[in-house]
Amino acid sequence: MKVIKLFFISVLAISGFICQAQIVVRVKPAPPRGAIIIAPGIAPNGKIWVGGHMVVKGNKYYWQDGHYTNNKPRHRYAEGHWKKNRSGWVWVPCHCRRGR
Repeated sequence: MKVIKLFFISVLAISGFICQAQIVVRVKPAPPRGAIIIAPGIAPNGKIWVGGHMVVKGNKYYWQDGHYTNNKPRHRYAEGHWKKNRSGWVWVPCHCRRGR
């Protein structure tokens, strides 16, 4: 019985990571006026600049100003971007990829 419970709990946990809803929009939202997009100076040691980008909260896109974040060793940062599909536009969030 415990094995069955553990199985269902693990399936639910994994499905939460796999089943991320995508919000499709017909027109790409623009950054708000006065948004911080470009780095305001040289990055502090061990930090990288994450440009201003959209984030999903609930079923809407919201703007998040650019900011410095910790750099992961042997990773490359990939900017977020809009991707066109049949229904409209979907935001692909920024992320770090393992690289050189």
